[in-house]
Amino acid sequence: MDPEARDRAGAPRGLDLPQPPPQLAVGIHDSIKRAILAGRIGPGERINQELIARELGVSRTPVREALAVLASEGLVTIVPRRGAFVSTFGERDVHEIYDVRELLEPNAASTACRLATLVEVEALRKLATELEEAADSGLERAFELNRQFHHRLCAPCGNRVLMQLLEAIWSQQTALRIYAYYAQSARALERTHAEHRAIVEAFAARDPERTGALVRGHIQAAHQALVTLMAEPAAGAA
Repeated sequence: MDPEARDRAGAPRGLDLPQPPPQLAVGIHDSIKRAILAGRIGPGERINQELIARELGVSRTPVREALAVLASEGLVTIVPRRGAFVSTFGERDVHEIYDVRELLEPNAASTACRLATLVEVEALRKLATELEEAADSGLERAFELNRQFHHRLCAPCGNRVLMQLLEAIWSQQTALRIYAYYAQSARALERTHAEHRAIVEAFAARDPERTGALVRGHIQAAHQALVTLMAEPAAGAA
């Protein structure tokens, strides 16, 4: 829904924002960010600064400061004389991120499995388990564990330039938004965890061909699942 349509949507609803810690602007930033990632404020929706200030018991000044930081991170778009809106992402963003990952990660992981130490193999196995157990720990925690899993999967390859490119992709805010959207599907998450377990076993067996193939299939499956998820609201409206 475009921002003007959101503006006409009627009386503002409560956002159920978590209370911020004492560092005011930082706490407000974190509260709004969690609301965005949890889907309580949707893509393209106008962020009601007055409502946020009222719910958190603060003035509008720290709310504006928090929104400015969120805008610098790419989560919020500020439109002059209209306000702040949750940034949108579309299929192009998804395709660009997953296409690059598919080019780089299988090669990095297949090389890494031949070079990884036993300590690195066990660290990867432990992360896969922690990620499965993190379902109720919040999206940011799960996203960070997922990022760490893919980092540990590829890092033993020893190619610094390749790792810098991958880190740039894994760490960007669009990737976090995409993960948050993907994580709404319990079925997709269950498949992801099963794929992680299979990747770990191939990695531990020092099988570069199988590791690379599983990583490529993992990325392709996540890509397709996300495109399907994004199409569902439109299909339902048709």
